[in-house]
Amino acid sequence: MRDIRETITRWTEYRLGEQQPHPATIAGLYLLCISLIWFLPGLLAPELFDGGNIHPVFVFGYGGVYLLAAVLFGCSAALLFMLVKVKTGAGVRAPALAVALFLLYLIPASLGGSVQMELPFYVPGWEHFGVSPAVDVLMSAVIFLSGISLLSLAVIAPILLVERYFTLKRPYATAAVLGTLLFPYLTATILAIDSVPSLIPWLSLFLSTLYVFCLGVAGAAVLSIPLVVRHLQKGSGNPPRQARVFGLFLLCLLLVWFVPGYLDPGHFLSGYDYSNPNSWQKGSWFIPHGPGDLEYPWSTVPTIEGNYLMDTNVFPAGPHPILSPCTMYTHEHTKERYVASQRWYRDEWTFRSEKRTVFESLAGLGELSEVTLDLSDHLLSAGFERSDAERGYPAWLFANETTRGYILTYERPFDDGRSNDFFIVYYGTYGEVMSPDPDRSLKALIAQRLSPSAIRAPGEGLYEEVQLSRMPEAKPFLSISRMIVYAGTLLLTPLLFGCSAALLFTGALTELEAQRRRPAVAVLLSAAVLLLLPLIPVYLTGSTRMTIPPFYVRGWDYFDVSPLADALLSLMVFLPSLTLIGLGVIAPYLLLRRRLPLKRPVRAVLVSGVLIFGILIFPLRMMHFVWVEPYPPLAPWLSLLGQMLWSCCLAVAGAVVIYAIQAVPSRNG
Repeated sequence: MRDIRETITRWTEYRLGEQQPHPATIAGLYLLCISLIWFLPGLLAPELFDGGNIHPVFVFGYGGVYLLAAVLFGCSAALLFMLVKVKTGAGVRAPALAVALFLLYLIPASLGGSVQMELPFYVPGWEHFGVSPAVDVLMSAVIFLSGISLLSLAVIAPILLVERYFTLKRPYATAAVLGTLLFPYLTATILAIDSVPSLIPWLSLFLSTLYVFCLGVAGAAVLSIPLVVRHLQKGSGNPPRQARVFGLFLLCLLLVWFVPGYLDPGHFLSGYDYSNPNSWQKGSWFIPHGPGDLEYPWSTVPTIEGNYLMDTNVFPAGPHPILSPCTMYTHEHTKERYVASQRWYRDEWTFRSEKRTVFESLAGLGELSEVTLDLSDHLLSAGFERSDAERGYPAWLFANETTRGYILTYERPFDDGRSNDFFIVYYGTYGEVMSPDPDRSLKALIAQRLSPSAIRAPGEGLYEEVQLSRMPEAKPFLSISRMIVYAGTLLLTPLLFGCSAALLFTGALTELEAQRRRPAVAVLLSAAVLLLLPLIPVYLTGSTRMTIPPFYVRGWDYFDVSPLADALLSLMVFLPSLTLIGLGVIAPYLLLRRRLPLKRPVRAVLVSGVLIFGILIFPLRMMHFVWVEPYPPLAPWLSLLGQMLWSCCLAVAGAVVIYAIQAVPSRNG
């Protein structure tokens, strides 16, 4: 591989010398790349579209096609970057190019009736616009080529801005890598996004397109931060400005706080109406379970009607195959048995079709009627708002000689109604012996997992025709995208924390050398201040436990206040808490650098921060938050102080080990 690369380099230098390739050559290669992205996936694996198998074995089999598309997109980003740089002197500007691409994409897409950002990998016979195949191919090409060019421009826009302030060593390689890394995230967003609600279709299309474009710009900007940090650390021989160092440090901390919850909220425990859980969680989302703590384990569901014990070994059948298998619950005292089941759908057509099948079948097996559930007492007990408790909720009541149960339906309960998820849920009695008042128990189980904003009348749209989407959903592509986004989030967050640790070390070292202060005293005083700062808002709001780091996800409502105040209070807790962990990472490098000097201390701190966050802080602290009860102190602030000290000590211990590993070769050398 290295010989091939050197041969290509020598050939390029021989053919071009110091001369830039002609813009027409660059443009031709660019059009070739984006044309291949448009055509190759459908040609190599047409089964990806409209019915592709999403079993993991097949998904990984499709991975080669997906990887090829990602690399081609990265190459297209590099070529567009080169083309923009070559033509910048002639007056072409990135904003003008963005406006032109917006118009090229929006006009044919609007004429064709599309209302959302979709980049259709071409498969013959789609006929999106009800026209001949030739015209369909032409319009699809115009929409796709301009749309993918818009995403390429989003990727390179931050690099163009960065390069104005310092010279990148390999700018085109950087653009190619960023494009390849961002492709899965942008693809997942495009394939998963639903129409932005709007009275005017073209405005909806404009907003959804702008949304994806801005995500591309934001993603490229975040991935460019390590480049900026590296340039800042190399410097020009003079110490960097402290304001610039600490400004970048705060930016890195904010991204560590915000990025994981935004890219993949399914990482975290969150409320019913405020989250976008992963596929594993959705598979049993409306099945009641316990909180999973020491008092009530996962298999014990506490309600105002008593405790219900989940039987994890028996899965009885429901009143209809679609409502099977069921999870069984036994009342702890009366020994009455109940069942719950759900069916999850990802497309509306199948959801409505099977809902009609359930209705027609159950109508012949017993009495089926529409009812309105009063869940007020049960919802208040389960922690819902009073406004939710005072509402009535539509359901079907199914009853015969041996069974009584309720059927509920939910439409798009996640991601503020933008997710394409539908549910049919059943709660009923089990066995021939029925209690005198089974409704109290059934309502108690329903209230445990109710999603007020998403519940719909089960008979709604029962016999209406469902308008199928123009674009078939590329499920394997979407599955691969989400897996890569999940892995990327786990890698990006430690990298951002490593950058923040390197910046904190640079700023602290510069300050200590300028003020001629003793590192040991400065570290202890800084640690004391950082320990006290987050305790103030936490103590005032009465919190008794804290996640370290507390990634922000809308709807956590730690402090029982408005979402904005909740976000601000969470941020006031998070910034000093994570800074304390960063101080723990850099402390050995400040205290031991004279006795065990390192050749590249800043790079060593960055590596140390990445490893410590990825190996120690992230999994161990999150596991501690989920599974371990708070320490039993005499005062809440003492418990929080103990947790923060424990996290800082973990960081210090990890940093000492990593420092020693890096220092020994330097000392021997």
